Amino acid sequence: MRRFKAAVAQMDFEGGDIKKNLKKAIGLIEKAAGEGAELVCLPEYLPTGMVSDRSDELSESIPGESTELLGEAAEQNGVFVVFSMAEKFDGDLYNTAVLLGPGGDIIGKHRKMHRFLEEKEFVTPGRDYTVVDTDLGKLGLMVCYDAVFPELSRNLALLGAEVLLIPSNWPDPFGSQWDLATSARAFDNQVWVIAANRIGASEEYTYFGGSRIVEPTGKAAVSTGGEEGVTVGTVNPAITEGFKGTINFLEDRREDYTL
Repeated sequence: MRRFKAAVAQMDFEGGDIKKNLKKAIGLIEKAAGEGAELVCLPEYLPTGMVSDRSDELSESIPGESTELLGEAAEQNGVFVVFSMAEKFDGDLYNTAVLLGPGGDIIGKHRKMHRFLEEKEFVTPGRDYTVVDTDLGKLGLMVCYDAVFPELSRNLALLGAEVLLIPSNWPDPFGSQWDLATSARAFDNQVWVIAANRIGASEEYTYFGGSRIVEPTGKAAVSTGGEEGVTVGTVNPAITEGFKGTINFLEDRREDYTL
């Protein structure tokens, strides 16, 4: 892993208005790149928002029109971009995180494993772990509610992930749990966490933002409020190396106690 600047991008969605939401997201990517970011993390369910009653109608294939347009933005700005979207594949619907490289190509994707409340009615759970080796470092993909479950992040760390990327639509009134889960997953595995949350409201929920970049110690290097926009922070491998040089959790874990 090398030192780099990352941006968490917060935005509200116009439910089902793909064109409007993509235009806003592309503007945030451009702004983040202009502030020196090499990686931009956007929220979950881009570009449709959480629209469970229209999920079949609004879902897309991957690759598809939305990944193509966001890929063009990634290429034009020379940045990595991560977000999640409703993916239609082989008759099933998935909530899928997509990682785009600075060349605009899809370099990784992760289908959300843990379905939140009504997602159980229309989302098929994923089964695969995704770690992508890039020139920034090894990036592990998760989506929102996945962050509650330590097994997923631990398996990503065991597969070599140095940074966890978490596009999210984490709703009120669970702000303290958001802070706890993102900090805990960073600390558990001594990795960086870059987690972008939505703002605004859907038919079901309101969203508080609070996007974060968390150090391997669990300390927030970046913690935002509830406004739309981008916030840039630095991912510094020296912090990882210093912490692991003092104590290394993965080396000290007792595999003989693992179920």
